[in-house]
Amino acid sequence: MEAILIGYDLQKFIDGSHPAPPTTITTNNVVSTNPAYQTWLRQDKLLFGALVGSLSSTLVPLITQSKTSYEAWQILANTYARPSHGHIKQLKDHLKNITKGSQSTTDYMQSIKTRADELAALGKPLDQEDLIEKVLEGLDENYQSIIDAVNGRDSTISFNELHEKLINKELSLRNKISPSPLPASAHATNIRSTPWSVTNRTPRLPGSTSAPTQGIIRNSPTNTRDNRPPARPFLGHCQWCSTQGHVVSRCPLFRQQFPQVQPPSRLSNSSQSRPPAPWQAQANVTTTIPPNTT
Repeated sequence: MEAILIGYDLQKFIDGSHPAPPTTITTNNVVSTNPAYQTWLRQDKLLFGALVGSLSSTLVPLITQSKTSYEAWQILANTYARPSHGHIKQLKDHLKNITKGSQSTTDYMQSIKTRADELAALGKPLDQEDLIEKVLEGLDENYQSIIDAVNGRDSTISFNELHEKLINKELSLRNKISPSPLPASAHATNIRSTPWSVTNRTPRLPGSTSAPTQGIIRNSPTNTRDNRPPARPFLGHCQWCSTQGHVVSRCPLFRQQFPQVQPPSRLSNSSQSRPPAPWQAQANVTTTIPPNTT
């Protein structure tokens, strides 16, 4: 506030060097309003309003009865700016008990600087070495490397330089904190496969009313992680007895009824335990039964 007043040449209104001029003047035995007083009054009221606006709501009642900005300023100076022994001792005790703890480096340094500035305003400034010593006393063991480095210097470090080093150390400590490991999770892999489809038609024999049929076995490639289909059992049905799990070349009923018939080699080579090739689109098997001459 004082810097603003000096900058706008208003300090004279609160230090008593520019009192209020007479309210009236007499010219040729004629009394009239003093223009200089009107100018002074406007400036003083603007300054008084600025003082009220800069105070907290609890302090405003102290100066509401003041007539001029000079009176308001004197009340505030006598109440808070007088360097009493009790006030100075209170500030020193507060400064002594400040520790960093869990607060940030910036908040910690600012709290120390604020108390040091208040003591300086009361005419009791701290020595630079004492101020740095107070900062180091409030640090914990995480900053021991900074404490040792500062104490090992031949010259006293400045407050701003120490502030910068503490901020860098704080950032370094934060980066060393590793994040908590994520819980392990199991990921299931969905394997889609197109089931085998078998169309069975029973072959027509002489004297039989059933229609001739061609057994068609289809499969599609299985979508696995390494594109290799796993082995699977034969899921088709026999073309003769319609039993699932074998073909006519391995059908016991067919062999019992027609022991003299030898199935074609293509059909005989189709094993129920051997899976088809992964990318074979279609395999057709045709069985033709010779006429029964018995």
